[in-house]
Amino acid sequence: MGRGRARVAAVAATGLLAGMVTVAPAQAAHVACGTVLTADTVLDGDIGPCAGPGLIIETDGITLNLNGHTVSGTAEPGEGAGILLRNVRGVTVHGGTVTGFDGGVVIEGGGGNDIGRITAHNNIGRSEFHPSAAPTLYGDGIAVQGSSGNRIVDNHTYANGPFSGIGLFESTDNDHPTTPGTPTSDNLVRNNLVENNVACRAGTTAPFCDNDGIRIEPNVGPGNVITGNTVTGNGLDGISLFGRTHENRVTDNVVNNNGFRGAVRGDGIRVFGFRNLISGNRAFGNALDGISVGRRGLLPLGSLPAPNGRDNRILNNVTGDNGRVDLHDSNPNCDNNIWQGNVYEVAVVPCVQG
Repeated sequence: MGRGRARVAAVAATGLLAGMVTVAPAQAAHVACGTVLTADTVLDGDIGPCAGPGLIIETDGITLNLNGHTVSGTAEPGEGAGILLRNVRGVTVHGGTVTGFDGGVVIEGGGGNDIGRITAHNNIGRSEFHPSAAPTLYGDGIAVQGSSGNRIVDNHTYANGPFSGIGLFESTDNDHPTTPGTPTSDNLVRNNLVENNVACRAGTTAPFCDNDGIRIEPNVGPGNVITGNTVTGNGLDGISLFGRTHENRVTDNVVNNNGFRGAVRGDGIRVFGFRNLISGNRAFGNALDGISVGRRGLLPLGSLPAPNGRDNRILNNVTGDNGRVDLHDSNPNCDNNIWQGNVYEVAVVPCVQG
């Protein structure tokens, strides 16, 4: 689909429209909750509180400039995304706040989009406060699902959950709506402040707190780059790479004071996947380990009988003052993981001390 050429000035709107409103490329229109944008749009007022989706983008190549304004939900479950990019390419969203939805800014399918200078806070999916809500209602400040080549740069996410401040998910993730079967690869997550994302999921007897700062879920990769972020005070792990995440790079992040409000104590950086690079990070004061590689289940992949937790490179990181140890590998003799050039205070497994 072509790039819309008209710029549309939007005014504030409260309440949900009876149906979706479409903004056409050659017409000026007021933007309200549930509007489907098809042209470049500059907001001139806040939108919401919305009792359903905020804004939806289904046209390639357009720009949504929030212009310092806020798109808000009612903080009740079931509203969906504040800003939803649905199977589009080359879209830019920047410059404002998204709050009170199940998910803040959500990219489903497509690729090559830019999300920048967004403050996403208090976007909470199914949590301990919403035990009756459907389970597939996001739960992230910014989420990328089944989409490649996106740039998530210079954003601030806090108080989102129960999954992540920023999350990369495969196209069939059970906790998020499904999208076309495309890989989540080659995304850039850079220079974001990701802090205090601590919402908990409802459990049968007690809430289950598994909220990570930056969350990379199973099968995501290759080529995602997580770099230059500040990740602090999140409920479980600061940065978590789940099983079968592969060939991603986590570099030059500051990952401090995470893991004190999770279901278990969390790590600064936790790796369950394989062939990932963890380099140049600083990890201090986290509840359990500074940087940890774990073996999680036996999941065959082609000729690899159990790739999880293997063949990762953990290089030139600086870590200290963590709750258990600074460097940890749960595999026997580190199982082909390479640990070199790291600066640490406590590392009791000999193979990580290279």
